[in-house]
Amino acid sequence: MKRHVRSLIALGCALVLPAAAAQGLEERVHAFTLDNGLRVLMVVEPSAPVIHFNLMFDVGGVDEPPGLGGIAHMVEHMAFKGTASIGSRDPEAEAEALAAVERALDALEAARKAGADAAELRRLEAAFQEARKNAQQLAIPNALDNLFSANGAAGLNAGTGYDFTSFVVSLPKNRLELYARVYADVLLNPVFRSFYEERDVVREERRQRSEDDPQGFLFERFLGAAFEQHPYGRPLIGSAEEIEGYRTAEAQAFFKRFYHPNRAVLVMVGDLEPERDIQVIERFFGAVPQGPEARVPIPEEPPQSREKRITVRYDAEPQLAIGYHKPTYPERDAFVMDVIDALLSSGRTSRLFKRLVLEERLALNVSTSSSFPGARFPNLFLIFAQPRFPHTPEEVEAAVYAELERLKSEPVPERELEKVKNQVRAGFVRALASGPGLARQLAFYELFLGGWENLLTYADTIQTVTAQEVQAAAQRYFVPENRTVAILLPKDASEGGEDP
Repeated sequence: MKRHVRSLIALGCALVLPAAAAQGLEERVHAFTLDNGLRVLMVVEPSAPVIHFNLMFDVGGVDEPPGLGGIAHMVEHMAFKGTASIGSRDPEAEAEALAAVERALDALEAARKAGADAAELRRLEAAFQEARKNAQQLAIPNALDNLFSANGAAGLNAGTGYDFTSFVVSLPKNRLELYARVYADVLLNPVFRSFYEERDVVREERRQRSEDDPQGFLFERFLGAAFEQHPYGRPLIGSAEEIEGYRTAEAQAFFKRFYHPNRAVLVMVGDLEPERDIQVIERFFGAVPQGPEARVPIPEEPPQSREKRITVRYDAEPQLAIGYHKPTYPERDAFVMDVIDALLSSGRTSRLFKRLVLEERLALNVSTSSSFPGARFPNLFLIFAQPRFPHTPEEVEAAVYAELERLKSEPVPERELEKVKNQVRAGFVRALASGPGLARQLAFYELFLGGWENLLTYADTIQTVTAQEVQAAAQRYFVPENRTVAILLPKDASEGGEDP
């Protein structure tokens, strides 16, 4: 095992660690790399006998093959279903029952393709449902969740984005070995039980997030228009047709291809003894074999040469989304755009909020994001607003462009710029104030932003942004040919559009 220990010192220590631990510069990030490539970061924070875990993989929605949109999210769900030793009443019998489910579905799908009559399809559907029922009787529901809960876990959860997948939990410090045993077993011996039951759950999630929610409905189409080549333009949860077509073998193949220790970082924040605790991690996670290093080629989004506009129709009040293509970290402009983000919409005195919401009362709310929908690849600067009746999206849009033109034509006054930079730095520090927040940021920086050490330089980098850089970035990116505009209008609006 390769071992590297690096100090978490000076400003980084004083700002990012909780107050009880920030009594000096002695706290450290201890970084290790196991022989199988797993990177382990430990942050000693002994204020409570708790360890916050974040196991993050550099695989997400952008890595999915065509026709399997959302499969990374589905795999995330299946990782909670347990293993042969966690969640089964009889592992051998369950394995056969799960195989019977697949055979029953194979027969049903073959009959559908062959144009079998209704009676035969009903018979095969009933056989498929019976096979599922038999398999469920051999499984222990929520076994992994219940195991952790019985051992004092809090915050057991997971998340899948376009860029990554992460699994998080907080446990008492004396449950470190339990954590290592369970998650090493999940990586070695996952059982994708209740797959089709969970597929139904994911389908319902899509209905709630992307079909029955007007904002989700709008953003799905907005991203599809903004990214014609890059997978940021695909629905993160997958289309309805893709979800309904998932098969267990496809999800298992995706898991086996990507979820390896050499594609992951494990961050632990809490009451740790690194030299002792790394031995526990190595004993269990070290048994997981290294996987292939091959990467999925991600197509680049070509430069945009014209404004793109779409209008969608939904039974809801109007909404407006505007996006401008921009680079991501470590490009200098990515940091400059973070400052512009705060300048436009951070707090009641920010430029867009003050003008659109408080002064002219054109909008109910307005927000911006400088890294939408991810930060691993070049992304969008997003502006989102909901017009206040009787004002229209077009009125809000015009006011937004007026503020962007002001940024392009007038240097930001030094006092305003300093206030905004302080807001960005303070917000960044607040995000690191909790153990789970610190673990999440360390994991993301280690995987995607050149190493966890770069986390310590973010605040200083923001402090160096100048008014001239803000003006130049606004001139460079906030141009009509670089933007995508999506407007959601009620179904009875006179303009044409798309119905859900």
